[in-house]
Amino acid sequence: FQQRKKRSAMDAFAWKIARSVYPVLASVAVVGLCLNSILLLATICSKNLRSATNILIGFCAFFDIMHETGYLIQFPILFSDYYIDSFYCSIMQFLPAMGRAAGAVCVLCTGIDRTLCLLVSIAYKKMNKTYLLLCHLLSIGLFCGWTVYLMVAYWASKKQICSMPAPFHGDSLGLWSNSITVINIFSALLYFVTWQVVKSRGVSLYQKKIFKSIAVVMTVEVTGWFISSMLINLSKVYVVPERRPPFHYVACLFVNSGIAVKTLVYYWISSEYRRAIRNLLGLPVSNSISDSAIDESTNVSDM
Repeated sequence: FQQRKKRSAMDAFAWKIARSVYPVLASVAVVGLCLNSILLLATICSKNLRSATNILIGFCAFFDIMHETGYLIQFPILFSDYYIDSFYCSIMQFLPAMGRAAGAVCVLCTGIDRTLCLLVSIAYKKMNKTYLLLCHLLSIGLFCGWTVYLMVAYWASKKQICSMPAPFHGDSLGLWSNSITVINIFSALLYFVTWQVVKSRGVSLYQKKIFKSIAVVMTVEVTGWFISSMLINLSKVYVVPERRPPFHYVACLFVNSGIAVKTLVYYWISSEYRRAIRNLLGLPVSNSISDSAIDESTNVSDM
């Protein structure tokens, strides 16, 4: 009886909405997978993208790829009431959830790296970049450890729809979501304060451009996450439980759209990334882009 009760958590109308929205969400996830794969490969293949910031951006792309795969796992909902055991669901959604957690901290670490470079440039140049990257990766690892703890400590055996947040049971989902929200708030404040300082100080045009590109990406991604979190929280108040899952699909469109367009933003704003991506795709590179990228890579090597 309990299993039947849990299986009927979503009514027929909710399933209809879920099956209508899911293809859109899955399509956005596929676009995000493709574009972030391009960004990751461009970072790996380009010799000009070897600064600590470039490497962190590559890691962010990798974590976003992990995150986006979680939405493709739900494909069977189009054909059946896709309820599975929570143990198997947690295994399937483990890497996507870790990607979301690591990606949030990676955005913050990227902001910290740029802030150090712009505001204390002399001290930054003297830093060991390998150790600095290891510190960033350690921060990411610690938050991933917190994520694993929440999955294990609150785990419960049940039948559930295998969505990306499904490994978080009980209060753990709220704790995890709120933790990421706090990280995003710190990221937003860090970028905002740094940008105000950058505008008031005599930093180079290149430094302003590279920070602007990262700040725009952060704004798009963090805004998407805030909108998604707000909609999910509102659904807890105004939407009956049996109709919340499809509402969550709609909410997730915003954060996934922000993740998907990151590569396009870098391509649009940064000639360095534009050249690397065009080289990766075998597209012609104009002389103006090539010369600009060479000049920028020289600046990057000094940072």
